[in-house]
Amino acid sequence: MREEMSEAWEVLGRSARWFGRNYPVVASYGLLASVQRFMAVRGGRGSSWAGGAPGEVFTAATRVGLSVWCVTKVFRDCPVSPREVPRRIWRHGRSHPQDVAAGAALLGALTVVSKVIPDAVVAHLDEERRRRASAWGLAVKNVTVIPFTVVWMVIGARHAVDQ
Repeated sequence: MREEMSEAWEVLGRSARWFGRNYPVVASYGLLASVQRFMAVRGGRGSSWAGGAPGEVFTAATRVGLSVWCVTKVFRDCPVSPREVPRRIWRHGRSHPQDVAAGAALLGALTVVSKVIPDAVVAHLDEERRRRASAWGLAVKNVTVIPFTVVWMVIGARHAVDQ
């Protein structure tokens, strides 16, 4: 499993470098979702759209947009035809299950650090502070953790195709 963890860290590192180089575009998608999430949790005048179906559709659209942009950019120079990409990813996952498990372990650790621990801390706050902390937490995650996870999954898929 040592080799697989090393490879998982390599993919994570490549993802972090790609994320950093492309952060202005990544952040622009995330910023749109951050505003919606902040308004939905924080409430206030003019924010009723954010807490309902229109706000959820808006955020979903920004995440789909980020995903499409990221896939297009990462797979632009891929020597494999688009039709072959899913087969390559599937084949890599089936022939390298330990690689998939290592990546999942890193994703689990990221989830604990970015979601579980902050949520546990926020849960001990009074109602007003909890709402404020949750709103800011969601706003920050939408320009950091969430888009990074999208990038990481796309870079991981490209890594699988290139194997």
